Order: sequence, then C-alpha cells, then structure tokens
Amino acid sequence: MTPSRFRWGLLFIAVGVILLLNNAGYISWGYWAELLIWWPLILIAIGLEKIFLKTRLHILSYLSPLILIAGMAYVAFDTGASTRGNDYFTTSRWIESADASIHLIDAVIYHGRNDLCVNYNTSDLVSAQFGRLSRKPHIDVSKSGGTAKLKINRRYGWDNNFIIINRHGYGRDWNLSFSNSVPLRLECYGQEAEVRLSLETTPVENLKIEDRNGDIYLKMGVLKPRVNIDIIGSDAQLRLKISQGTGLKVLGNEYAGYLKTIGLPGNMIAM
Repeated sequence: MTPSRFRWGLLFIAVGVILLLNNAGYISWGYWAELLIWWPLILIAIGLEKIFLKTRLHILSYLSPLILIAGMAYVAFDTGASTRGNDYFTTSRWIESADASIHLIDAVIYHGRNDLCVNYNTSDLVSAQFGRLSRKPHIDVSKSGGTAKLKINRRYGWDNNFIIINRHGYGRDWNLSFSNSVPLRLECYGQEAEVRLSLETTPVENLKIEDRNGDIYLKMGVLKPRVNIDIIGSDAQLRLKISQGTGLKVLGNEYAGYLKTIGLPGNMIAM
C-alpha cells in the first residue's frame, strides 16, 4: 500500500466520521470553517511524504496522513458541540446570575492578545460576550464565604493565538460587565492588546492591569473612597480619566518630571 493510498483512505474515513458527528450534534458545523485555519498542516504532511517516500526511511512517509488526522481530531475536540460556542467564527455569551450571598467579586482575566473591554454594569453578577474572530476562554467560578472568585483564561494556556484580527475602534474581542452593587477586585493580564476599562459606575476596590506593548484606557468613578490601582506595561500607552474633585496619588519618583510637563503638581508624587 502506498502512502498516498493510505492517506486518502484515512481522510475519507475521517470526513465521514466528522459528518456523522455533525449530524448527531456532537460537533458544531462551524468545525469546517475552523479547520481552514489549520490548512498549513497539508503542506507539512505532503512535505514529509515527499522527503521519505523513496528512501530507506520510507516508513516515515506514512506519518503524513496521521498528522492530518491528528489535526482534524484536535480541531473537533477544540470546537465541540454547537451548544458550546467555542469555535473561532461565532459569538458566544456567558452570564453568572446575581446572588444575594455574594458581597465581593474577585476576578482575574488572562486575555493574552485579545482586546478586552469592561463597560457599563449589569444586574447580574457578571456577564460576558466573546466576539467572532477571537478565541473563546475557559471560565471558572467558585463561591465561598461571600466571595465569588472568577477566572477567565485563554484556552490551553496559549500566549499567542494563531490568528488575531486587529479591530481597534471597531469592536472588542472580549466584552465584560460586572455587578453595579457588588464590590470588585479585578486583575487583567495581556500583551499587545487594547484594554478599555470604563469603571465609573462599578464599585472597584482594587485594580491591576498588565499589558506589555498595549493600549490602556481607564476611566474611574467615585463609588469607593479609595481605590488601589497597579498598572504594569513596558512600552504601553495609558489614558486615564477620573472624576472632577477626585484625589490622585502616583507612586514612583520616575514619573515626577513627566507629570509636571502635563500640568500636574509635584506634590502628587509619593515614594
């Protein structure tokens, strides 16, 4: 049996199995669009076959169809059923309903290069929408002692997605809203992403943003008497908007000269 014959036989079997799983609802029909992202696997598989076909290591040429089948299986697992909404080309929504026993939200978001927007507030505890052309995250929620711990993490721990569509100004990849009555502690970790946090109507207690080479827009309100904010990001751009009459203390002597150039008094600087 030649590697070519083996390859086509396995591919026909795999396509038939996937179509059966589509019809049964175990795999979303969006699988086929998702599969297009992985088309370079075809080049890798054919290249391996050509390299080893007429050598003493010709047995390795049979790896070609196995690589293709492994790729198809991975995408099927990654996409899942249509009810999961995990595939790259759809929009998915998620809501954690209000809970009177919760008095604090402790949220950590690992968004990678996905643009992040926290805007408005909600009567629910948390609500989120993850846009088309973005990777959908893992979401874990646990509740204990009046605190809801929320962790939103890009899937499989990948720092960089295969495809990122830069849509700055035309929509965000991940959009979240937090409760308008439950205090919030929020941490956001990403890189080269646009982070837009409009928190003037959200009772924020602590905020940490880490976004290397990113574009950070932060708007704060006066719902809490003191908010600790920690912003980290080499080569990042920061735009900060606070309510009139709000006190501001900036920690870090290295910023003294810069703040004076934009008209802020030197006594705002503290070591």
